[in-house]
Amino acid sequence: MTSKQGHGATRRTTIKAIAGGLALSAAGGVGSVSAASHVDATIRMNNVGSTAYEVSSVSGTNVSAETGINNPEITLTATGTRYRIENNGYPNHPLEFQDESGTILLSQDDSGSFENDDAVNWMDNGDSVEFTLTSDLSTQIATYRCTVHSGAMVGDITADIPMVDYTPQTGSVSFTTPDDGATVTSPVSFEMTAENFTVEAASNGVRDGAGHLHILVDQPALEPGEVIPNNEPNGYYHYGDGSTSAEIDLESGSHTIRLQAGDAKHRAYDLTDTIEITVETPTDPVARFDNDGDGEISITELGDAGRAFAEGEISISELGEVGAAFAS
Repeated sequence: MTSKQGHGATRRTTIKAIAGGLALSAAGGVGSVSAASHVDATIRMNNVGSTAYEVSSVSGTNVSAETGINNPEITLTATGTRYRIENNGYPNHPLEFQDESGTILLSQDDSGSFENDDAVNWMDNGDSVEFTLTSDLSTQIATYRCTVHSGAMVGDITADIPMVDYTPQTGSVSFTTPDDGATVTSPVSFEMTAENFTVEAASNGVRDGAGHLHILVDQPALEPGEVIPNNEPNGYYHYGDGSTSAEIDLESGSHTIRLQAGDAKHRAYDLTDTIEITVETPTDPVARFDNDGDGEISITELGDAGRAFAEGEISISELGEVGAAFAS
């Protein structure tokens, strides 16, 4: 590879001065600068003169690197993770990421093949860069290097991603309540269970045969490996804490409710269950048993409510409301 000594720093410094920190997109490997974005892991790097990089600290999840040594190996351990690398050696030591053959993937000083990939979402802010590790990028990323001192400031950056089977032959998830075809009132309580699949918190990371549950309201199931949207207003409910019970406010009417397992990064397993329910507008139990319409509950009306409760027509809380109205 032919380095662009001096050129990158001058060009990038000029762009930052002109832009004044505003978001921009420029040719030659400059990604969009963003004022804010979600980051899962941060790696802070310094230069050791012009002979090496070193990692001063690592924070967040799904990353490891030894600190205080020259050109340490950096290991990324989960696709879907958003990484930030703070390059304290910028602008004299721009970072670049390559595959094993030396093809540029992401660069502070050139055009990389993944820089226009929306899923990677490459951002170059000069003294820091950000990217999301996709499956494609994880299979190619191999080295990091300084574009100016590429013969000395170079190290391995690899992706050690757990292999996950999103279409397992065994395993299932299902609703235990409510029953398919049930008529319920809002908020609706759901109980969920799994067999041959470990339900756990997303904080445990991506593991084969494990993950957490999602409820999809009036939405189709996701294809295996697709990311389940995090969008409750559109009917996607995530239970990343490992919960197997939930309560959801639903509008009156018929609803198709799906349960789908996903990994720690919300990628869908081919493990689903579907029920149909009807949500009714709850009735006022006091008005129901106020037979004479005088706004008060008589002993006879209270008796009617008691019989309705005994026959399973009303709940204990509804009976309590009628009892409170009688007592008042």
